[in-house]
Amino acid sequence: MKLRVLLASALLLPACAARRASLPPSAEPTSAPVAAPAPETAPAQPSEPTNAPVAAATPAPEPASPPVAALPPAPEFTVAPPTALQRETGPIGTRHPILFQRAAKDGRWLIACQAREDTNGDGKVEVRFGRHGDTHGDTLAPYLFLEPGEGERLDDFLASDPTGRYLVVVRGGSLRLLDTYTRADTELAPPDAIPDSSAPSASLPVSFSRNGQRMLLVSLSGPEKRATAFLLNLQDGSKREVPHGPGLLGRASLDPEGRWVWFGVVTQDTDGDGQLTWPRAQTSLASRYCRGPIMSYGHYGQEGDTASWLLRRVDGGPLVPKEGVLQPLGDALLRQGEQGEVFVEQSSGQRTEWVPASCRANVLYVDAEREQVLVACTAQDNALELHGARVHQPLGISSNYVGQSPPSLTPPRLFPVTPSPQEGSGPPSSNQSVVDLETRTVHPMRGEVQYVEGTRALVQRYAGRKQQSRRLWFVDTATGEQRELGEQTVFDVVAGGSFVYAEGLLVDMSTGRLIKKVLRGAQAVDSQGRVVLDRFGMGQTVAPGPLQWTPAVRSR
Repeated sequence: MKLRVLLASALLLPACAARRASLPPSAEPTSAPVAAPAPETAPAQPSEPTNAPVAAATPAPEPASPPVAALPPAPEFTVAPPTALQRETGPIGTRHPILFQRAAKDGRWLIACQAREDTNGDGKVEVRFGRHGDTHGDTLAPYLFLEPGEGERLDDFLASDPTGRYLVVVRGGSLRLLDTYTRADTELAPPDAIPDSSAPSASLPVSFSRNGQRMLLVSLSGPEKRATAFLLNLQDGSKREVPHGPGLLGRASLDPEGRWVWFGVVTQDTDGDGQLTWPRAQTSLASRYCRGPIMSYGHYGQEGDTASWLLRRVDGGPLVPKEGVLQPLGDALLRQGEQGEVFVEQSSGQRTEWVPASCRANVLYVDAEREQVLVACTAQDNALELHGARVHQPLGISSNYVGQSPPSLTPPRLFPVTPSPQEGSGPPSSNQSVVDLETRTVHPMRGEVQYVEGTRALVQRYAGRKQQSRRLWFVDTATGEQRELGEQTVFDVVAGGSFVYAEGLLVDMSTGRLIKKVLRGAQAVDSQGRVVLDRFGMGQTVAPGPLQWTPAVRSR
């Protein structure tokens, strides 16, 4: 099952051009420390846990750089003014081949790629799909739609923030930030300062905090086009450098809480070619630019130098090696030791143990909001337990497998787990449970969990003589309510607001009711319950436009 929730996931920064190394790398210049920005109230979204050993030593502190040029401050809106695309349901794009890319959860904007010219001179406008996300035929170009019609052609679309307010695009050759609430258009970097992010293995030069108030930008400067990371506060317009230390910066991403930055740097010429080069994956995957559906792709190793991974608080402090760090928790770090113990380490060095070494924990999920972790104790046949500073609770179930927690502006309450398989019990995924992180209880789902919101879940269960019919059920763990919604006929899950499209069925999670069957599939759902219908299917060519938001019609 593939889950597509309409939230942006702009993560890391792209591979930068190799620069001649002066080994060992020069030390980073230091400067006066800056004051920490005002705290923001959005909850943290835990990152994927790892189980690497704790680093043996912590580097000496390096203060952050002083503030640099500020952006114009953005006024705050509690309710955004609606766009024409939200109010109207007219055609989006022209009658040329169109490839949906992304849309806002509230439907205020949509990005699609179109080929509107016969660029290959074969007398027709046609685009064909490859197997690895590549396309062939005429050239696709990205278009931004803030209202129905032909849209605005862009050089490139890079990312949106998790709230859907801000878009990062390339327009007129420069990297720009578009505020879809105010229509403010601000240059982030001129053409010669934009890192390359088109390669399949490259990452984006921008990433956002989950509340959309902070953005990390990587731009190039100087004759060597050195990559540097800057933190932008989108509420007051301030901007300042976050130093990455010595070496070539290849990746940088802002932690969802907006207090830490993850860095990937190259400090040694490990491949012996006389220069520092960010490692590049050898892959058949197509470029990010106007990428089509991915049937398959392969990785065939990488070339370049070996990278090191570090993190640093945005308001200053030391660079900390990634080894042993599960994720930041506020200004502290959640770590795992060599013996499997899990503990919180403050900047002062003080440690508070959460999980004892005797558990030999495999950390499955970090619940930062409730200050606890879900672990499988490998020393106890993968028994699931919740641990924290004040929590040490067995859950009475064994598992070393987890479901996928959907991206959300608020941390999930229900977390899917797959019980350890028993002989003759069938596929493990068909008998999942959810852990209620608030009440610390386990609820069997008797099927595969496809989506969760609050105490409610959508569960796929098999029925029929040969268990070939896929049926969707609504389950509320708080009330015990269970309701069959209908048979699922296609694949994919897409969510927008309280509306979820789950493999052919559009459901309102606030009521647990079926809204309508969507037999063609859906590429996007917005918070009004409108759907952009799937135009791909199993065809080999890109379908002609236009697209359109289709209002939901309640089923009888």
